[in-house]
Amino acid sequence: MAIFNGKITTSVEISDKYIKLVQIFSKGTETKVIACVFKELSASEPTAAVAALQEILSQYNIKPKSLILTIPRQSVTVKSVKIPSRDPQEIYEMIGFQAVKQIPYPKEEISYGFNVTDVDSEGYSKVMLIICHRDAILRPIEILKNCGLSPAKVTLSSFGLLNWFNLRGDLSTRSEASPIILVDCDTYNSDIAIVRKGKLIYTRGLTFGSAEGAHYYEKLADEIGKTLPIYEKETQEGRPLEAIFTGNTSELAHSKSELERSLNAKVEFMGSFERVPLSIATPFQPYVAQASYSSLLGTAIGPEEVDLLPKALKLTSQIRIKKRELTISAILILTVITSASFVIWNKIYQKEQELEILDSKLKDTAPLASEIEKMRSTSEVIKSQLTKKTEALDVLNELYKIVPPQIYLALYTYDGEKVELKGTASVLSDVFRLVTILENSPYFQNIEVRYATKRKIGSQELIDFEINCPLSKRARGGK
Repeated sequence: MAIFNGKITTSVEISDKYIKLVQIFSKGTETKVIACVFKELSASEPTAAVAALQEILSQYNIKPKSLILTIPRQSVTVKSVKIPSRDPQEIYEMIGFQAVKQIPYPKEEISYGFNVTDVDSEGYSKVMLIICHRDAILRPIEILKNCGLSPAKVTLSSFGLLNWFNLRGDLSTRSEASPIILVDCDTYNSDIAIVRKGKLIYTRGLTFGSAEGAHYYEKLADEIGKTLPIYEKETQEGRPLEAIFTGNTSELAHSKSELERSLNAKVEFMGSFERVPLSIATPFQPYVAQASYSSLLGTAIGPEEVDLLPKALKLTSQIRIKKRELTISAILILTVITSASFVIWNKIYQKEQELEILDSKLKDTAPLASEIEKMRSTSEVIKSQLTKKTEALDVLNELYKIVPPQIYLALYTYDGEKVELKGTASVLSDVFRLVTILENSPYFQNIEVRYATKRKIGSQELIDFEINCPLSKRARGGK
């Protein structure tokens, strides 16, 4: 049985006569019963209980995760003591000594818990001490263990009855004025609890229940009558003015008037499921009227008021819970890492696929690209040659414009980077004037006269010269 987005809590009670189980579903403020089972045992041996519980779990597909074991009231001894402390840890240590005094068993053979019912002005705590032989707890725990289950908590049915009672705020408020008796009428036992201001102040367990039939009313009324004087003496509280009966009350309903006269209190009957909505499947319907589920509902809903789980088992349970939490955390971390790795790997794979596609396309276009590159190179060569021819003509045109008429040029050499001029002048000053003219031209720079020598032809004197003219950036086409 699984319900998502909510919490399922299972409460179970195991005796040598029966197994009783309740499951509740809670989500936010919503709480409802989704399973209830009551099964009588064929024998008192633990093996019979194991077989019966396994049958219940298998037949109804019940898989308890949050499990609470409820111990019947008649299986424990309850005493009221005063402890000179308010600290829970100190109280727990002190009641250990008190517990040994209350029952005739060695300390290692008992299990105990406590609930603080009041604290006085002097710092003393009034404590309800719950004691039992360890077998009363270890026996059902062993049965659960043989079914693959382990309880997170072990509590007392009387506190479950208290929680069930407190589900309705109006009843809790009514107990402010005066104590209220709660009587849980189960099949084989009965639980008497007295509540004051919403807290359990007295409890007593009876070893008979509604299975007594017609005699149940007389026996129950007699035991309640015996209980009240003891309660008043131990608690110093007033006499209850109200009594609420829950569970299998069909044998009592016709005796309401007699009960009110006997108890001198107003009597009210309430079904177990009047406090919690019943939302169970058809297979569970026959079990509804077979037992009282009030205390189990209360222990499942909480809050728990006492934990009877032995210290060693409590430590084991805490370690197991911690291991489970660590395991879940490790699984979540591994899941996140795996998911992240998958995303990264997938992206890398996609990139590799894209690169393979690009490589394939490049291979297909390589011949065309090679042909285009050849065409580009040829174009560059042609462009370069055309540029050089144009530049040479531009330089020659510039020289034609600027060289004075008295200068005779015999040789003009152009190599793309410079121009070499060889010629003849009448006087040396004309050569230097030419140098100045060339330097002022935008086509030349860093003019160098390599030589200027005199020679005679007859009576006439001439100057032969050679000038090196590096081309400017403009003359080289802006390169």
